[in-house]
Amino acid sequence: MSKLLLSKNNIKMLIDWFSQSSIGILLLDHSLQPVASNPYALELIWGSAQTAESKSELPQLFKQKIKAHLDHLKNTDTQHHSDYQLIEQSNSPPILLKIECSLVEIDPTEQGFFITLRNASKNAHLARELKLFRNAVENTGSAVVITNAQGEIEYANTRFSDITGYSFPEIQGKKTSILRSDTTSKGAHDNLWETISRHKKWHGTLLNKRKDGTTYWSLQNISPIHDELGNITNFVSVSEDISKIKEHDQQLEKMAYFDPLTNLGNRRNFRRTLDQYLQSPANEGPHALLLLDLDHFKQINDTMGHEAGDALLNTIANRLCYCVPDQASVFRLGGDEFTIIFHALNDPNLIIHNVNEILRLLSQPVQIGFHDVRITVSIGITLIGADSQDPSDLLRNADLAMYHAKQLGRNTFAFYETYMDEKAQRILSIEHDLRNALTSKQLSLAYQPQVDGKDGRISAIEALLRWEHPTRGTIPPDEFIPHAEETGAIIPIGRWVLLEACKAAQQLQDEGLPPLKVCVNLSARQFDDPDLIEHIEEAISKSGLASEWLELEITESMLMRDMQHAIETLKKIKMMGISLAIDDFGTGYSSLSHLKKMPVDLLKVDRSFLQDIPADKDNIAITSTIIAMAKQLGLSVVAEGVETKEQMLFLQGIDCRMMQGFLFSRPISFETFKTLYQTCQFHCGICKEYEICTLKQDAEKGVSFLN
Repeated sequence: MSKLLLSKNNIKMLIDWFSQSSIGILLLDHSLQPVASNPYALELIWGSAQTAESKSELPQLFKQKIKAHLDHLKNTDTQHHSDYQLIEQSNSPPILLKIECSLVEIDPTEQGFFITLRNASKNAHLARELKLFRNAVENTGSAVVITNAQGEIEYANTRFSDITGYSFPEIQGKKTSILRSDTTSKGAHDNLWETISRHKKWHGTLLNKRKDGTTYWSLQNISPIHDELGNITNFVSVSEDISKIKEHDQQLEKMAYFDPLTNLGNRRNFRRTLDQYLQSPANEGPHALLLLDLDHFKQINDTMGHEAGDALLNTIANRLCYCVPDQASVFRLGGDEFTIIFHALNDPNLIIHNVNEILRLLSQPVQIGFHDVRITVSIGITLIGADSQDPSDLLRNADLAMYHAKQLGRNTFAFYETYMDEKAQRILSIEHDLRNALTSKQLSLAYQPQVDGKDGRISAIEALLRWEHPTRGTIPPDEFIPHAEETGAIIPIGRWVLLEACKAAQQLQDEGLPPLKVCVNLSARQFDDPDLIEHIEEAISKSGLASEWLELEITESMLMRDMQHAIETLKKIKMMGISLAIDDFGTGYSSLSHLKKMPVDLLKVDRSFLQDIPADKDNIAITSTIIAMAKQLGLSVVAEGVETKEQMLFLQGIDCRMMQGFLFSRPISFETFKTLYQTCQFHCGICKEYEICTLKQDAEKGVSFLN
């Protein structure tokens, strides 16, 4: 191959062409003297762009570096040669030059060398930076994917493979839609591509799919890459697997908004949902809010334990979810309270139909361990938007309606009515006035005698609490005592009742009358009071009454709430010489095995069993059984609520001697009772039924107890 011939004109033209080039051009003669060079060659060799005329000699170090390459050209048939050389710089770091040499003829008689010089240091630096960047990307905790402008994958790092299960060869050239899960809508992906196609970054979370079909949550940042003209050439996606974070967030969400026992929405969830319903368009029609409260649920907890109560609550929750309409939402507010929101049930009859279905299903027996438990529910209903727009008012309305349903006999429902507010205000007023009733001497005791049905002799008196309100008049006990229990006012009131009753019994003895037992009811709140024994001792001590003339009455349900505590408390009372009676026997959940453990002396048969006797055969059977059972256990019996002669004769026939009720006397003041008792210790209404009456001579004088 012939050498390239460069004339002086060609040399000048060549230098002019490369005057602005980033490639150094150097022409040397056979003795390695510079013939011509462009400015960049001067800068690379001498460190500054000076004219070639001022540089007649090559720097010695540079000359030594290239001499071996030029000798190689002269001594071989090779026309071209290239290599890299590190060239030291006097005042700056060394540079790496790529040197390419060619033999040329400067004129027909002279041989020279045409040399191109390229600064390879920049490329090496870029290569090092690229290597460092690649290592960083490969070892980062984030998944990195680079696609072309069409979304086809051109690069994916190791972390991406770890997360998705796809190796890079498996997905190279495929579109990123391979990761899209079925739960992520097409619209979400369309929005993503629309954003990045408009040269904007996209940031968000996606539920992606792995190679094995499982899903994971990905927090992604996707950025477009542009060329010099601003055109998108690639997209870079950097993502994190945040599945564990999402799972943690979901657990926190569940803890914040869901009941851990039943998995139903909790009170907070209910309020959030209720707010959404209140903001719904008016044309959807009113939504119905139901508040449900289990009837006598506390007795289940007390008698069967809290585990049984929890099992029952779970069953109730499942049944509610099963029987409500599809668009209804069920929540547990806490305890035994549930709420349901019916969506846009415009027809009240449809609401009633659904509520009756709930009542029917919930009343079915529930299998708890070896027991079939029956539970009923009381439901209050208010209309969202129609009755109120305020969440607190709506819940209060439903609560008022539910309370009304309980008063109707439970296991039923009631719609909210405005008059219920007035009733609630009355209750609130009663609770407020009750705090002052004791100190204002508005409370008093009435006494009802217990009579021996064989001879009419009075054997005991029961102290009954009465409230005479200064403006409302007489307030019935069943109206104010539950509120006294709830507010705790029953503790000081019960303490006062106990002392006053003991004083009354002692006063009879002080005036020379035959001693009588005084019977005092203990409320559930009193029975649980740790100071109860102290209060009893105080009443006996201050009144001077011997303990044998005091009888305390408790109910079955009180005993069954905590059997061990009840037995211990009763034993302490019994050791004081005080008689114990179970009031309203037959209405609770006690059993013979439990009754045998109780240190009680007497059973009081509830008045409900005497109703319609002798016509009601079931009540006859129940009453007869209770009395026979009590006798077998060595217990005395008092029948309450005796109102007719037929009831008295029936009780006499089954050998139940002790009776109490309107047939003998209504509750009367102590002074009235004392006056009559001073005259006669028998009930004249009974004595008149006997052939021999010790008070016949007084009958004409009008001596009689009030009937």
